Amino acid sequence: MAKISGGTDIYLIPGDPITNVRAPRMFNKVFERCGLDAVMLPVQVRERDFAVWLKATFLARNVKGVIIAPPHKPQVVHLLDSCGLVARVARSVNIVRRTSEGQLEGDLFDGEGILGALDWFNIPYRGKRVLILGAGVSAAAIGVSLAQGGTTQGAEFIAFYDPVPGKAIGLATELDGFFDANVVAVDSSDPAGYDLVVNASAVGLGNDDPLPCDVGRMEPHAALFDILLRNQPTPLVRAARSRGLHAQPGFEMLIQQMPFYLDYFGLPEAAQMVREDANFVRELIYPPALAAEITQPLRYPCTSAASVA
Repeated sequence: MAKISGGTDIYLIPGDPITNVRAPRMFNKVFERCGLDAVMLPVQVRERDFAVWLKATFLARNVKGVIIAPPHKPQVVHLLDSCGLVARVARSVNIVRRTSEGQLEGDLFDGEGILGALDWFNIPYRGKRVLILGAGVSAAAIGVSLAQGGTTQGAEFIAFYDPVPGKAIGLATELDGFFDANVVAVDSSDPAGYDLVVNASAVGLGNDDPLPCDVGRMEPHAALFDILLRNQPTPLVRAARSRGLHAQPGFEMLIQQMPFYLDYFGLPEAAQMVREDANFVRELIYPPALAAEITQPLRYPCTSAASVA
């Protein structure tokens, strides 16, 4: 890492906890490769202190941007002067910057991350039936991005399942009112009948946890994407792969968001570099068990855009 001086641009990532965050390593490697005098640092911020912290942080003129980690994403929407459509619908923000007029604006790129990851692995979702496990912040962002393309460029049918009563219904109702896709809540995690299953819940982090769905009920052609970053490949990914199904961990979702983050921070050259070749970033976060998939990713057996559509 380059020496930090008074002229160094500072980017921060607040969370609670913040011990396992991966973004600083990724961004700092990009800054180093691009020769940028910039650094990203993790900061521990309690939820009750976050509103004051965010406003005060941007009083420092060399703080150029903030990436938001849990549990602060939903709180940010109410602290900004403006935010993007996806962030407003999902009621969550994961990036904040200061405008030239001194206002704070933010957006949410979880959805771009999942769509980029699905395309990276050739996993079909356009015009398909998708089951999303979970109805929290990440599930909402994923649902918005899958729905906003309509029934041809986006998913045709999106079902949310969450064990918390009413949680999936509220989210599905809101998204169904915004977009053309058919968005519903279901009362079971049964994956039968779906083309794609997305685990957007925390279920399955532990090796002894029950699986969030019965992969034995998945269709033979179906694919699975588990957005979790820890303990990958998770028991869910391993179980699906053992059936011969196409199953992917969540790392690529994080990789695919990076160019959007960098563009948002006004660093287009860095964004383009990552778009052209992000393997050096993958090497930082892929675990040894998946290292071989960096240069030889396991892709869904589709060979053309027509077959994915």
